[in-house]
Formats: sequence, structure tokens, C-alpha cells
Amino acid sequence: MPAPVLNERGRRCLQELVRLEDVEVIFVADGATEGAPEGVCCLESGPAMPGVKRQLGLERSQGEVIALIDDDAYPHPDWLRYALAELDADPAVGAVSGPTLTPPDAPLLEELGGLVYASPLVSGPHRWRYATVAARDVDDAPTVNLVVRREDALAIGLDSAFQVGEDTVICERLIKRGRRIRYVPQAIVFHARRPLWRPHLRQLWKWSRHRGSFARRGGVNSLRPSYFAPSTLLVAVASGPVLRGSLRRLWSLGLVGYLGACAAAGADRDPRRWVRVSGAIVATHATYGVGFLLGFGGVRVSGQEG
Repeated sequence: MPAPVLNERGRRCLQELVRLEDVEVIFVADGATEGAPEGVCCLESGPAMPGVKRQLGLERSQGEVIALIDDDAYPHPDWLRYALAELDADPAVGAVSGPTLTPPDAPLLEELGGLVYASPLVSGPHRWRYATVAARDVDDAPTVNLVVRREDALAIGLDSAFQVGEDTVICERLIKRGRRIRYVPQAIVFHARRPLWRPHLRQLWKWSRHRGSFARRGGVNSLRPSYFAPSTLLVAVASGPVLRGSLRRLWSLGLVGYLGACAAAGADRDPRRWVRVSGAIVATHATYGVGFLLGFGGVRVSGQEG
């Protein structure tokens, strides 16, 4: 588990990890790690990117399977049981991931942020990251919930020079190695969300710019049409004022339909929750669309390799 410092969420994660059976828990932080639960191996990396920390943990570990998680998450008690069963069942599977669900005790604005991510209008075919759906092969699983065979982790390396998007790099390396990544709905990790609005949109801004940058480079798991969808939507909405006649009428109908779909997606008995979630879906599309275009257009992204 990598982190800059050990905070309250990190302590919760470590406490839940040490409760799991037959696990070696390694925590890699920038500096002091006082307050870590007994039985946790603590490493001090100095200021370093998450991938560098993961590589340090990999090199220190002894197990045949490497389970990656972040400090703002914690595992379901059966997390590793289901992940290991999938690895045992199919030697072609190099890594297993599962849903990252919003913690049941999350504050209201974090809960609503989780609802936005879990909406089909936001995550589309990648909704499996935020909800329990049918098992499937995937090509870009988050390292907050990724269980990798040690031999594959050593072969590809877990280090990278990215602050954001290092999970995409790891998964791309696995795919190029010819390994499958399997999503298992029972391999659950609970992951804290950024609250609406500013923290949620700031996180999306970082993610979208990196995704656009990866797509511009031709990354094998960043060229899905779904990643281009918010930017396409943004361009379509912006084109309205220059349209005339029947095209303008079609544009108006499309805009009304889109806003209606967002309103329906956020439907809730509580009007305040409804307005927040529906509005955040629109804001999420706009923020991601602009950020992806900037990254795809070559605008430099902080923490970028090369």
C-alpha cells in the first residue's frame, strides 16, 4: 500500500488488511510511519511516485501473488479469497480486479460522488469499476484493486513516472505480455470518493488529461471510443450556435434529450440529492471532455513520462 503519509484512512486500510488470513502487508510511505498496526512491514521511500512505491513493495515482498490497494480504500473480508480462486482456476489470467464500491459509511457528498461514477451515463462500459456486474475480461483495471501474479509483476515492473494513470501503464504492460486481466464482482474493495463538487471535478480533470495523453500516444487500452465520448458530446453541444434550419432543430432535440437523460439518471426522492447528482453528471462530462481534448492535443501533463 503506497501513500505520502499514514493518515486515518490509511490506518483503517491497514487494520482491515492485517485481519485477512495469510497475508504479508507492506506499507510504503514518503517518511515516518508511526501508528501503523502491529504486523505491518513499513518502508520509507522518500517523496516518490505511486509506481515507485509499489515497485519497492514488490521487491520486499515474499508472496507468489501481489495484491495492490490504496490507502484511501479497504478490502472486503473475502477480497483475496475470490481473487486467488480466479487465478488458481485459469493460468492465462495474470491479474484480477473487482469493483471499487463507495464505503457504506461515506459522508453524503462522497456518497453522491460515488453515485455519479456508478451511473451508466458516466462510466458506460467501464461501470464495472464502480458497481458489481457480470464477470468479464478487462484491459485497464485500477491499482486500488488489482491482484497480480508475482512472476508477471516482476516481469513487467510496477514502477512508472506517473502520479496519475500508473494503473493504465501496468495494465498495458500486462496486455503486451499476453496476460489476461479478469474482473471478478466478488473481489470487492471499498474506495473513498472525492466529495462533490470541487474535489470530484479536480480528480476528473487530472484523470482526463492523462487519459487523453495516453490515447495520443496510441496506448492499447486508451483508444476505446468511450474515452472519446465526453469530448465528442462537448463538441456537439458547442456546435449548436452555428447550425441552421433542420440541423439546429435536431441539435435542440438532442440537447433536450441529453439533459432529460441526466435528470433521469440522478432521480431520487430527495430533490437535493437529485439535483446534485444530475448536475454533477453534466459537470463530469464537461470537465472530462475538456481535459481529454487537452491531453489528446499534446498539452503537457504533470508527472508524465519522457
